[in-house]
Amino acid sequence: MNVAALNLNLLPVLDALLAERSVSRAGLRLGLSQPAVSNALAQLRVLLGDPLLVLRAGAMEPTERALALVEPVRAAMVAVERSLAPPAPFDPATATRDFVIATNDFVAFALLPRLLARLQREAPGVRLHVRAFQQHLVPPDLARGEADLGLGFSFGLPGGHRAADLFQDRFVFVARQGHPAVRGRVTLAGYSKLLHVLVSHEPNARGVVDDALAARGLSRQVALRLSHFLLVPPVVATTDYVAALSELVARPAARSLPLQILKMPLEVPSAIVRMIWHDRTDASPAHHWLRGVVEAVGRETAARDRR
Repeated sequence: MNVAALNLNLLPVLDALLAERSVSRAGLRLGLSQPAVSNALAQLRVLLGDPLLVLRAGAMEPTERALALVEPVRAAMVAVERSLAPPAPFDPATATRDFVIATNDFVAFALLPRLLARLQREAPGVRLHVRAFQQHLVPPDLARGEADLGLGFSFGLPGGHRAADLFQDRFVFVARQGHPAVRGRVTLAGYSKLLHVLVSHEPNARGVVDDALAARGLSRQVALRLSHFLLVPPVVATTDYVAALSELVARPAARSLPLQILKMPLEVPSAIVRMIWHDRTDASPAHHWLRGVVEAVGRETAARDRR
């Protein structure tokens, strides 16, 4: 039999006929008229090469072929019904599953402690696998189905992906305490003459600070490029390098390192931290729950770390 050519609408009719052994009762069960069921039965007889139900003593009796089909047809219908049923609600308190998050060190530093603490309280069976992804792009692991969420900065959103903003983060100016050119304040003219640190993965990449300076006809000297945000505070604290750094990183770092935190001497756009996921997980109850938790923790993190 060519299954691809099979009219699948006949299967529920066959299931009802085998159970009810009556065209009229099968019609009532399916919400179909008696002629419609009779027509389907005629098609099934041709398809299967068997009369299936025969009239005997005023009642419809199943043939041997029909009796052999009762259990497998019912099992097939149950499997289809279960497969197409709406997904069960996600219960974080009892769920056991893994999620993969691709993010950079800055977002991990800012979000993970509170996120993990909340998961331990609300979803003890949920495990996170955190993968490093430092680029300002959408992680390709999302499209490949190898990651569930991307957290970080991104330029552009490829087709098949969705995103939600988590929080904005301001840049602050950081220099070591006792820096000979930074004594509790910095002017724009003095700022452009200092030795700057930039976090980037491209050898000639520009930062938002460079764009803001260029709009004023100014530039700065990027004397050091680092691959990770969390390397900036200890480097700046022990050298004469300076940096425009995330406030969420700078303020906790200044509690243990000799750093000055000052207002930037020019307006620089805030950095927007985003949560990105693929369309395939958009309707999943488990992923919907995870995104809600991450979003709540993001709002809480931004509010607390600026106090």
